[in-house]
Amino acid sequence: MSETLAPPSGDWQDGIFRLPIRVYYEDTDMGGMVYHGRYVSFFERVRTESIRGTCLDVDTLMSRSDADGGPLVYVVRSIQVTYHRQALVGDVLIGHSMAARVRAAGVEARQWITRDGELVADAAVTVAIVDRTGMPRRWPADARALWQNWADAAKGSPLVPKQLTL
Repeated sequence: MSETLAPPSGDWQDGIFRLPIRVYYEDTDMGGMVYHGRYVSFFERVRTESIRGTCLDVDTLMSRSDADGGPLVYVVRSIQVTYHRQALVGDVLIGHSMAARVRAAGVEARQWITRDGELVADAAVTVAIVDRTGMPRRWPADARALWQNWADAAKGSPLVPKQLTL
C-alpha cells in the first residue's frame, strides 16, 4: 500500500494566506503557555508556506541564474509583534499572512494568529530581497507582480481583524 503524507498546505482567501498551526509542548514554557519567541517562528512558517511553489519560493529565488538577477535571498529587515491573548499547549491556531505594501527590494507583510476567531498575536514584518553578498536587489518582474496581485486582492478583505491598522 502506497501512502503519501504531507504537512498542511494552507489556503488562500481574499488575498490572505491561512495555515493551521498546532501548539506542541515544545512551543511552551513550563506552564503550557506559548513562549513569546515561538510566535516569530509561527509567522515565519506561515510566510514560507504562502510562497511555496511560486516564483517567490525561497529555493526558486536562490536558484535564479546571474543572468536572471539571482541568486536572491530573503532577509527580515524588521518585525514588530503585538501579543493579544495567550495560546496554550494543544491549541489549534490559524496563522494568516498578507502582502500590505510592495517595494522595489522588499515587501511589508501583515501577519496575525487567531484561535477560534479571536486575535492572539499580530506582526508587521518587512522582508528585503538581497543578493549573495547581502546587497539589496530589486524584485524580478514576475515576483514583484505576484506580490502586488496578492496585496491588491487583500485590500478590504473581511478576514483582516478590525484591530489591525494597515
